[in-house]
Amino acid sequence: MYVNVGARDVSTNADIKTKSDLKGRYANYPQTVELYVTDAFGPNAGKTVIGDDLDIEVKYTVTGPNPYTSRKWYATVEKLQNGKITVK
Repeated sequence: MYVNVGARDVSTNADIKTKSDLKGRYANYPQTVELYVTDAFGPNAGKTVIGDDLDIEVKYTVTGPNPYTSRKWYATVEKLQNGKITVK
């Protein structure tokens, strides 16, 4: 299952500017990342996921730095069965 999301810093509510910043945050400080669902309708509309509280084997497709105003990079974030989080 794929879910379209944006990514922002939990404490400042600012967009995460680069894919490498997103990777580094998940590697070192996952609790600083908030993924917000961009769906306008449906079961995921309005949901957010903070840190490593990702659903297992759901692929979160990130558009950054902002899915609404600036689509300069893309990433896929996924939590595997073993609990490891990958950012591709």
